[in-house]
Amino acid sequence: MTEQATVEPLPESPLSLQARDLGLHDSGRWVWRHLSLTVDPGERVALRGPSGSGKTALLLTLAGLIPATEGSVRLGGRPMAQWWMPDYRSRVGYLAQRPALDETDSVDALVSAPFLYRVRSRQAYPREKVEAWLHVLGRDPGFLARRPETLSGGEQQVAALLRLLATNPRVLLLDEPTAAMDADLAGAVQNLLARWQALDSDKSWLWVSHSAGQVSAVADRVVELP
Repeated sequence: MTEQATVEPLPESPLSLQARDLGLHDSGRWVWRHLSLTVDPGERVALRGPSGSGKTALLLTLAGLIPATEGSVRLGGRPMAQWWMPDYRSRVGYLAQRPALDETDSVDALVSAPFLYRVRSRQAYPREKVEAWLHVLGRDPGFLARRPETLSGGEQQVAALLRLLATNPRVLLLDEPTAAMDADLAGAVQNLLARWQALDSDKSWLWVSHSAGQVSAVADRVVELP
């Protein structure tokens, strides 16, 4: 990838995320095999399955964070191997159930940190949008001044979500993003993400949840892992 290509603005074209005949072998067993799925632009897909079925492993594979043993992942029809990975991860954003937050002086520094990287050198940190999102979540802008180590588990998920949305990905991979939140905050997060997608109907997500009620609220289609 040339130096010029790494600093070009990210295109806003619709992108589908495809897994083709994926298999993952780990610790002497197949976690899953012959797994295929597609998340098309604008789709809201839920991923469900029993404990140990490999839901988190699948999201990590689709995010390019662990390699599949067999099969392929494609974004916009292009194999993952043909993407420059920072570019790929700018389009496909992963949110962990227990996010690992960098040591920073404030939540604001944490959320704005991705804009220090070359892949976003022509993008401005959308501070006003972040404050508007906080309002939807029932938090005031003072939340951004807090130190990450003082946050509760649910607040850490909020901070990680704000960081992810600020980078404006096309596809979200959400691993139980409200698991540490109370019902009110979880509902506010669902509302925020619905608004986020409504502003660009080509954006999509694959959302892991154990709550049948949440699945019915956030997904138009459900994929079940055996």
